[in-house]
Amino acid sequence: MENGIDIGVKLDIERMDDRLSQREGEKQIYVSQVLDETENGNLLVAMPIKEGKVIPFSVGQQLVATFYTKSGLLQGHVIVAGRFKKGELFLMEISLNTQFKRVQRREFFRYDCRMPLEYRLVGEEEQRLLTEYADYDVSKLNPEWRNAAMIDLSGGGMHFVSTSREANGSLIQVRFEIKIAEEVQIVCVFATVLRCSQNENQSRLYNTHIKFQGIDKKLQEQIVRFIFEEQIRQRSKQSGKK
Repeated sequence: MENGIDIGVKLDIERMDDRLSQREGEKQIYVSQVLDETENGNLLVAMPIKEGKVIPFSVGQQLVATFYTKSGLLQGHVIVAGRFKKGELFLMEISLNTQFKRVQRREFFRYDCRMPLEYRLVGEEEQRLLTEYADYDVSKLNPEWRNAAMIDLSGGGMHFVSTSREANGSLIQVRFEIKIAEEVQIVCVFATVLRCSQNENQSRLYNTHIKFQGIDKKLQEQIVRFIFEEQIRQRSKQSGKK
């Protein structure tokens, strides 16, 4: 396509009303994918799915779409021109309503999930070694890995639940598995605790939100790819595919 939005490109979708009325941290962002182009130049995209449910945008609804193209992020307004089912897929046709502009990389899409993980606190001595880019053997530091349950994941961080309360600003290292193209990969990355609070429903549990630190760009892209493939898998499952 002339604008660089090719078949297979991932996009994020926001309702126009949400974008205008909600604060940045409260916006609902939905993930989709470009599947085809119509004869009149509109795009056919997958109907977004959130927590296993199809999000039925209305015909005529105005949206803000951000496309993850090879040359960067393109953002602009679109209108839902139609919606229908093709085979086992739920689709919607969107009309490119305005000129698209290039934008800086925004907050990553947060994928709701339930996955086990391990994490450990990084002490002052190890932080000093990291700051000095020194080589060291982590096993000699006798790290204490703690079990936790992931609640959501993005390319920039995650939210998990554990039985320990960690101080805001603490440096930790998390370890968990992702599967890409049926290949299991162990992710091990440092992160900063943004906030930690007691769970409202279970007082012995704590909700911890973290931001990845010094993450390799390739690894970050693999996490984003994992999230995207899981979204596609859920969409296929929702439509009845095995």
